[in-house]
Amino acid sequence: MNKIIIIVAGVIIALILAVVLVWPQYQKFQALNLNIEKKQEELSSRETYFSQIKETSAKLQEYSEALSKIASALPEDPSLAPLVNFLQINSAQTGLILKKIVLGGTTAPIDGKESLPETQLVIQVSGSYQAFKDFLGLIESSARIIEAQHISIEIPPEKSEGSPAFTLDLKTTSY
Repeated sequence: MNKIIIIVAGVIIALILAVVLVWPQYQKFQALNLNIEKKQEELSSRETYFSQIKETSAKLQEYSEALSKIASALPEDPSLAPLVNFLQINSAQTGLILKKIVLGGTTAPIDGKESLPETQLVIQVSGSYQAFKDFLGLIESSARIIEAQHISIEIPPEKSEGSPAFTLDLKTTSY
């Protein structure tokens, strides 16, 4: 009977030791397996994401010419120097004299709204009506987004030899 009690006690002690020593290791093993599965899913989703980005990039390469036109129409920097240069060249090209340029300010996009920064300016040119009409045509057909918001005309008195003065309120957009 002593042998049976010793054997049963030994088996019980072995089971207790197995549960106490092996069970925590088994739990760690299960946690590591779960962690590995999560990492594999994350890796798989990232691979899918990057493959979609490659596909989108390849599709965008087909439209590179159109995208370059958009980039020139909406410059990143709302700097006035290129805009003033554009206005000077086109006014001279059409036969107008650029008398003055007044900056009206730049409006920043409002949080929560998807708007682009806009720059307001007022220019005054003088010359013939046909030259002014050609100048407006150049502004409208340019790649850059320039919107004429208001136009006023000053006609000199009949006795003077001066040409009419045209004042334009312009708005341009950048991103």
